[in-house]
Amino acid sequence: MKKIILVVILLAVGIGLGIYFQKQPQAQKIETQVQQDANQANADVKAGEQKVEAAAADVKAGVQKAGEVATNVVGDVKAAAQKVDQAATNAVGEIKQKIN
Repeated sequence: MKKIILVVILLAVGIGLGIYFQKQPQAQKIETQVQQDANQANADVKAGEQKVEAAAADVKAGVQKAGEVATNVVGDVKAAAQKVDQAATNAVGEIKQKIN
């Protein structure tokens, strides 16, 4: 009876060790996969940051262009206003000459 109990205990220990060592490589594979996924996520985040920075640079350039266009429009409006003022002054001068 003692031999049977000893054999059963040895078998149980052997099965337990077998299951433990069988799961070890699987845990290492999972850890390796998690590390690879983390590295890929890090690379994706860096690529995303670069795209955001490029978009911000484009927006900044667009704002500068809009400012230049606005400045040009203001200059054109001022020039047109001066022409209208000159035309009005000339018209008033001609009317005065015709009246006198």
